[in-house]
Amino acid sequence: MLSSRQVLLVYMLLVTFPMKMYNDIRRVEHVDHARKSAEQAVKFQKVSVNIGTFVKVKTNLLLELICATISVYAIFASEQGKTIDEYDYLPFFYSRSFDLSWQFYGDNVGDAVIFGDNSSKSENPKFGSYWIKDGKGMGTFLEGGSPDENKAIAKVAKAKPAADNLDASAKESLEFATKI
Repeated sequence: MLSSRQVLLVYMLLVTFPMKMYNDIRRVEHVDHARKSAEQAVKFQKVSVNIGTFVKVKTNLLLELICATISVYAIFASEQGKTIDEYDYLPFFYSRSFDLSWQFYGDNVGDAVIFGDNSSKSENPKFGSYWIKDGKGMGTFLEGGSPDENKAIAKVAKAKPAADNLDASAKESLEFATKI
C-alpha cells in the first residue's frame, strides 16, 4: 500500500519528469521520450512491485503513466534496498512533415545564434541555431542536416561546450558541432 506521500509523488510524476542533465523537473511531450522512458520502465520490471494494484490505467493516460512508472519503481526499489540506474534523457524533437526535416536537441534558453542558408530561393536550404547561455551551448536546431550532422548537433546539446563568442559560433556554423 502506498503512503500519502508516495501517492502525491506518483501524481506529480504523471505530469512532470526529472531531467538529470538540467537538474530540474520538466514536462517532455514527444514520441522519442515516450519510447525511451518505456524502454527504461521495462528494465525496472525486475523490481518486484505490482503497479497495477494501485493505479487505474485509462487509455489516454497510458503514455504519462509509462513515464511515471520509472520513478515509481525507483521509489519502491529504494525501499527494498535496491538501486536503479538513472534515466538521463536528452530532450529531442523532430519533424519529417511536408518538405521539412529538422531536429532539435537540448534546451532553447539563452541567446540564439542563427547559421546557414535559410533562403527560400535555395534548392537545398540548410540552416540552424545554437542556444547559448552563460557561455555554454544549451540547445541546437538543424533543418536539412545529414545523419552525421544531426548526431553532431546532439553532442553539442549533451556536452554543453564552452561558447563564449556568439559571432564566432555563428561563423563556425556546423563546424562548431563537429568539433565536439
